[in-house]
Parts: sequence; C-alpha cells; structure tokens
Amino acid sequence: MISQDSIEDKYKMFLPSDRTISDKIADVVIYGHIHHQYMDKIYNKTIANAGSVGNSFCLIRNPDKDSKIEEIRQANYCLLEGNYGEKEYSNSFSLQFVRVPYNIDKELEKDYFEHEEFEHEVKNGTYRNMTKIKSYFEKLGIDFDNF
Repeated sequence: MISQDSIEDKYKMFLPSDRTISDKIADVVIYGHIHHQYMDKIYNKTIANAGSVGNSFCLIRNPDKDSKIEEIRQANYCLLEGNYGEKEYSNSFSLQFVRVPYNIDKELEKDYFEHEEFEHEVKNGTYRNMTKIKSYFEKLGIDFDNF
C-alpha cells in the first residue's frame, strides 16, 4: 500500500537490508506488489512500482467519477534508463510507464487458484478484498466511502 504509507516507511525502502545486494542507501527503488503504477520523489530519491502485467487494479473507485475500465485493464510495466552506478547529475535518468492491451479472455483460460476472484479483478479492475483496503484507509483516518 506504499502510495499511502508514511514518508518514514517509504524512506526505509531505500535503506540496505538483508534483502538488498548493496550496503549503500539507494537513490532509486523499483518494487512490485501493489498492482498499479506509482512514482514518488522523497529526499531527491525516486521510488516507483512498475505496475502489474495482467492484473492491475484501481483502489479508489466511484461509479460517478470512474473513467473507462479499459485504461485499468491493460498490462503495464516501466522502462528505466540511465547509467548504473552513475552519480553525476550531467547524466540523464528516466523512468517511463508503459501500458499495453492484452487478451484477458485468453489469460482466464488458465486454471488459477481463486479463479472467480481473479476473474473479477482482471475484468473489473477492482481488488478482490476491498474490505481489507477499506480498513487500511480507515486506520489512516481516510473516509473510504466518500471518495
């Protein structure tokens, strides 16, 4: 749920841990798991989520405000361009988010654990456990029902 996390929690992602190769503080963090593309700048550092190849969804939904579902139902990824290890500001660094349509019906021909829930997610662009998401927003003091 990184897009709603505190600055302190986001900053922790840049710090070395037992899951990182380097023992240095990172300038760029690319991670997965939240199923939608996201980028933020914190302390002149970049944090981004590439998205989801085939199961992206939108947490904040409202039938009166939603755009077309096709925008969410695309596979998405990101391209990172720059020179690895380069600290000189004269060199460019860029992050490009890309979305492409894919054949959802063909994907659903496969046998998945929790197939009905997965089908609902990919066809509607809505997370299967919105009760969990709602409780998370409530802990942050956000009135989820009035988005």
